[in-house]
Amino acid sequence: MNWIKNILETIKGNEDFTEIKSSSFRDFLNGTFFTNKFFKRQIILIIMIFLLIIFYVDNRYYCEKQLYTIIELEKKIKDVKYESLTISAQLMKITRQSNIVKMVNERGINLTIIKTPPIVIDTTANSENPVN
Repeated sequence: MNWIKNILETIKGNEDFTEIKSSSFRDFLNGTFFTNKFFKRQIILIIMIFLLIIFYVDNRYYCEKQLYTIIELEKKIKDVKYESLTISAQLMKITRQSNIVKMVNERGINLTIIKTPPIVIDTTANSENPVN
């Protein structure tokens, strides 16, 4: 921390603060306070600090806006997820065999339920042993 004190002492040694000390609150309000030699020499630094403050505030508002957007999108994802689960549950309920039979009977379609399972034809056995 000693190096900071050295820098401050160097600044104090190079600058003449008598104009700043002699100025009053009235000088500050009417703007003549900022026409002192100190402020005229440091105008670039003051402008840069002002621009950095503007950038900081703008960046903060941008980040808050992005966070709000993220929260809204997460809510939408959650809603769509629940809607998808509801629709898939309804689909599973509708496609059960008992519901299909009930719908066929209500509509008067003459279909019968097969009592024997379907026969699976295995085509891989014939391709391994070709008949010559």
